[in-house]
Amino acid sequence: MDIYQLLRSYLETALRQRALKSPWTYRVLRQAVAARRKSFSWQAAHSLLLHTIDQAAAAFLQKGPVIWHNVFFPTEVLYGLGVIPFAPEAAAVAATGLGIAAKALQQAEGDWVSGETCTFHRLAYGCDRLSYFPRPSGVVCSSHLCDTAPQSLAAAAAYHGVPFYLLDVPHQQDAAALSYVARQLKTITFSMVESLNLTWDEGRLQQALVNSNAARERLMAINNLRQKRPAFIRGEEAHSFIYLMLAGFGAAATVDVYEELLNELERSYRKNEPAVPEEKARVVWLHLKPYYPNEIFQILEQEAGIIIVCEEMNHVYWEPLEPERPFYSLARKVLSHHGLGPMNRRIEAVLAMTESYKADGVIHFAHWGCRQSTGAIRLLQEALREKGISFLNLEGDCIDQSKYAPGAVRTRLEGFIEMLLT
Repeated sequence: MDIYQLLRSYLETALRQRALKSPWTYRVLRQAVAARRKSFSWQAAHSLLLHTIDQAAAAFLQKGPVIWHNVFFPTEVLYGLGVIPFAPEAAAVAATGLGIAAKALQQAEGDWVSGETCTFHRLAYGCDRLSYFPRPSGVVCSSHLCDTAPQSLAAAAAYHGVPFYLLDVPHQQDAAALSYVARQLKTITFSMVESLNLTWDEGRLQQALVNSNAARERLMAINNLRQKRPAFIRGEEAHSFIYLMLAGFGAAATVDVYEELLNELERSYRKNEPAVPEEKARVVWLHLKPYYPNEIFQILEQEAGIIIVCEEMNHVYWEPLEPERPFYSLARKVLSHHGLGPMNRRIEAVLAMTESYKADGVIHFAHWGCRQSTGAIRLLQEALREKGISFLNLEGDCIDQSKYAPGAVRTRLEGFIEMLLT
């Protein structure tokens, strides 16, 4: 089902901004999606979409304080406060599907936002200035993994005249760093309680961590099933669930979606329903994918039988949280990310993924402007070569379709496929 086509049919150009703030929009959209349940290959994807619609409705209709956050800030804090999380980077994906990316990027360019900046943030900037995003009550951001996010979100907070809270994450993972991040998380939490006039509920924060642990446990079970051969879900389908990793941990709905997906995967495994008729090779996907129409997964999975069995963004990299020590354990989670610190941490994590999933190759989608992902990619390539694992660095843009060259992409993918199968 093409949810974006359904949305575009309703959100006519002159009415888009107003329609996004109308309760009627979300009632109609939810009913339309609910009626098409059987058209979804995975019912968990249907449940995820309904949850996303509800979350968008809560934000755009201002059903509570809306807190913007970057995708690496621990959202357990936000769910624990009872506010409405909104991730501009994730919303940029929806903007791409709705066909407003070109207009929003043009707005950013007209305001002198550098073309060297990550497209997710340039698009989010343009959407905000064109009133496609809900007004925030506050903005939180972590400094790790993305250099652009703190600047982008600080600018958004200044534009709307709301408080901005920065979680400064050091590159070290020692006891001092852990204490430093934990103290900041506590300060940010109680600063939001005070500035937004929230009612502090320690039990609600602890429940958010309980939800996070339950989601983590189910995601690990899903990943364990995906390590089996043959694969029972295509990578293109699994990519849809990355949203939960970026904006959903701490919410009870995330647990429900993962539980449903796990049950569906277990049924497919019992019934021996492989993702493709003949699995010829297995690949780990690094970073994100292009979110506009493209042939990448069709070429790999449906034409060549090359299955994406693991996504770096779906990798569980942290230990279970301790609800009785929320700020300490969330600090530990933040500092556990394999992309933080020396490049050897990411290399070790990727090599572990290739071993666990019995992968024959690795594809890194080199999104334009994302320096944290592409900066030391040559070191990763050399490490994979030493292990005899094929590697493709596929350059492109996750958001800007004008940067997509179908012919060149097909040629590079076909060369990679030949490497894998010979």
